[in-house]
Amino acid sequence: MSRRRPPHIELRRPVYIGCEGASEVGYAGFLQDLIRDANLPVHLHVDELGPGTGDPLSRIEMAVHRLKLLQRKRSAPAERFALLDFDQAERDPRRADRTRKLAADNGITILWQRPCFEAVLLRHLEGKAANRPPDTPGAIKALEKEWPEYKKPMTRANLARRIDRDAVLRAAGVEAELQALLRCIGVL
Repeated sequence: MSRRRPPHIELRRPVYIGCEGASEVGYAGFLQDLIRDANLPVHLHVDELGPGTGDPLSRIEMAVHRLKLLQRKRSAPAERFALLDFDQAERDPRRADRTRKLAADNGITILWQRPCFEAVLLRHLEGKAANRPPDTPGAIKALEKEWPEYKKPMTRANLARRIDRDAVLRAAGVEAELQALLRCIGVL
C-alpha cells in the first residue's frame, strides 16, 4: 500500500496595505478579489488607519506601530503600501515631508490619492482616466455625476458592481504608484 502525498499548497506572500479609511479598505478588498480570481499566491494584510488618526503623518505613525506589533509575531510583511489622500498632505508641507521620510524609513510606499480617493476612483471609469479634479468637493461631484449610486464608504461588493480588472488597469495607466502596487501583487 503506497502513501498518497498531500497536495502542494503554495504559500501566499503577504503584502501590507494601510488604508486611510473604510473606502480604501473596500478597495483593498476588491484588489484581494482580483488576486483570488487570478489565483495569485498573495494575501493582502489590510489595515484601516483612520480611526484615532487625523492626517497622513499620524496614519503612517499608526502603520509603523502596527507593523512593529506584527514584527513581534514575525508576521510583518516586507512589502508595504499606504493609501492616503494628498489633499491632507498639501495642508501642511512640513508634516507631509515628515510623512514621506517616516514611510521611506520603514519601507512603506505611499500611494497618494490626488486629491482624494474619489478622484482616483473616477479615473477607473471609462473615458475618465485623465480626469483630474482640483479638489475633494470637485472630485466627489464629478464621481457622483458619472456614478449616481456612489455612496461613501464603498464596500468591495459595491465597487465590483461598477469597476473590474480593466478599470483598475485603466487607472494604473495614469497612477504610477498604483502601478507599483499592482506589479507587487501580480495583477499587472
